[in-house]
Amino acid sequence: MTMQPIPTSDTSTLGDHRRWPGSRFQLVCALCGWSKTYRAERIIERLRQLRAGGHATTLTQVARRVGWTCPGCGRVKWRGGLAWPLGIDAREARRQMRLTRD
Repeated sequence: MTMQPIPTSDTSTLGDHRRWPGSRFQLVCALCGWSKTYRAERIIERLRQLRAGGHATTLTQVARRVGWTCPGCGRVKWRGGLAWPLGIDAREARRQMRLTRD
């Protein structure tokens, strides 16, 4: 799925995903551009299980914790951010907000 990055700062946290309904955490290889998306709630839950973070964990800290090699180039240099599916409109964003709220 093609994703559109959401401009965020270096201090943005995983908990900030609630500001953008329907957004996902996007893990991108800084060397070749290979990417994969994850639900932010799933990452927060896993960090809590490991007692390594939660909502206040910054996006760069999450990317630094990834230790597996990139399937595209075989190296380890990740960056993380929030992204939306390409073509999301205001109606879909409201629908996603209702789903997470209810």
